[in-house]
Amino acid sequence: AAEVPAENPRKLASVTESDSDKIARMMREIDQLKNVNQQVMRQIQKLEHELINTVASDKPAAVSVPAPPMEAQAARPEQAEKEPQRTAEASRSVTDLEREVHVTFNQTFSLELGFEYAHFDQSQLALNGFLALDAIFLGDISVDEVEADIYRTTLVGRWGVTDRIQLNLDIPYIYRETKVRSRGAQLGSKLVTESTVDSNDLGDISLGLSYHLFPETVSHPDVVLSMSVTAPTGKDPYGIDAITDPDGDNTNLQIPDDLPTGSGVWSLSGGVSLLRTTDPAILFSNLSYTHYFAEDFSDLGVRPGAPDQPGEVKLGDSIQLGLGIAFAINERTSYSMSFTQRFFDHVEIKPKGGRTNELVGSDASVGTFDVGVTYGLTRNLSLVTNLGLGLTNDSSDYKFSLRFPYRF
Repeated sequence: AAEVPAENPRKLASVTESDSDKIARMMREIDQLKNVNQQVMRQIQKLEHELINTVASDKPAAVSVPAPPMEAQAARPEQAEKEPQRTAEASRSVTDLEREVHVTFNQTFSLELGFEYAHFDQSQLALNGFLALDAIFLGDISVDEVEADIYRTTLVGRWGVTDRIQLNLDIPYIYRETKVRSRGAQLGSKLVTESTVDSNDLGDISLGLSYHLFPETVSHPDVVLSMSVTAPTGKDPYGIDAITDPDGDNTNLQIPDDLPTGSGVWSLSGGVSLLRTTDPAILFSNLSYTHYFAEDFSDLGVRPGAPDQPGEVKLGDSIQLGLGIAFAINERTSYSMSFTQRFFDHVEIKPKGGRTNELVGSDASVGTFDVGVTYGLTRNLSLVTNLGLGLTNDSSDYKFSLRFPYRF
């Protein structure tokens, strides 16, 4: 019998290496197609669920999302068993959640009524004297405690002009109450004086515009640009007299005779927000910058009966960064966690005919950690709760808010 010639080993190795490269390339293409298909499936499920909410009556959330078309199912058979987990992602709760942490553009009009409570509690040690022998203080010691409560009611209107542009108007009304205690005045630690002052008025109204720059794709997140202008419609803090203890027993205690509800100056803000969907979570972040314009005031003094002290005030600009993550629990409920940090520059004051002075200690760092829950009450009405915990000395100790967005 004729002997069969053996194959060339080098040729076999070349063929094997070529097949390996081809297999790797095909696997990469399959992974890319899976990612694209996953985004398409999410959009399909989201649109199908919005269609159900449009035609269905307001009932408890027991409606499930219809199965996707057969073509889409065939494109990713390996995820058929995971479909129930993706139902929560594409549910009503996800839609509500995205509206809260990001800006959605659906060409509709919505009104939101919000209530917020914030509490501040600070203690200050005032020393008037000198330190002897590195351990003995000679002079007056005073401990001042300040408690402040701020109640804010807000009406917000949002209008989706197009599928890329949204306008919003924010109208706040503020009630403030501040309680001041002074201890250790007049060289007597037993003397404690307390005084309370409150005020309520319209806050600063703002008008904003958001632009949908890029929709979310496989390669990049959803990107929205925003800009807003705030008018000084609230009661400004300048020219408010500081009065001594009304009872006259403690000359160390000084309190304002009124409280502001606004900044007193115009401001312009601009920022960018990002949102990325990663099953089963939603990641979001934002970065913004606020510029405060200088403004002239007829009186900057705090002494009652003293001549007016006109001058110019320039509040310090601020920059804010926020990061967060959110999850959909079920059809109607979702929750989120976020961190926000805001830095304020120094305040500058320029008396009339004088030079500009930087106000010492007027810079601030405000950091908060927020936990929120969103619940769909009806087809058009949702309940949004949020608890914020202050992380820095300039932050409120805590704040709690309830909001009720209604979409027409």
